Amino acid sequence: MGNNTFVAIDPDPIHLDLVKTFIAKTAILRGAVVSFHDTGVSREVIPATSSTGTAIGVALNSQATVGGEVTVAMQGSVVKVMVSTDNVGIDAGHWVTSSAIASCVVELDPVVSTHAAGEAGFRILGYTIDDITAGALATGYIVINVMPRWSLSA
Repeated sequence: MGNNTFVAIDPDPIHLDLVKTFIAKTAILRGAVVSFHDTGVSREVIPATSSTGTAIGVALNSQATVGGEVTVAMQGSVVKVMVSTDNVGIDAGHWVTSSAIASCVVELDPVVSTHAAGEAGFRILGYTIDDITAGALATGYIVINVMPRWSLSA
């Protein structure tokens, strides 16, 4: 079983590609998966969940101050993330997305969804490069590759 409360982790980047600085709309911990603020405010990020805006990357620093800066590893970066309790383990090469637990990831169900299932925040964040074993505070590396989830045509 994974984690049900995110704790700060070292994202320990293997490779950094696109890196940008954003404004924290709420407290963000190092290693957290982040998304744009729900209302789409320019350059504001929050801890990502499956019901927030599109996950865009992983926080490289903690930011406790609302309105403070947080540096985010984005597209093409290879970083460590934490797996939520929604998963029992993820094999290398499998796609991940933000989970119901803020700042964590879950394996994306490989079943192609219908258009109606394309909810807020349900985008692909990236894919694993290692097997991630289930367990408390389970972590593993992903390549950030943000894209829409595939869906069936109407």
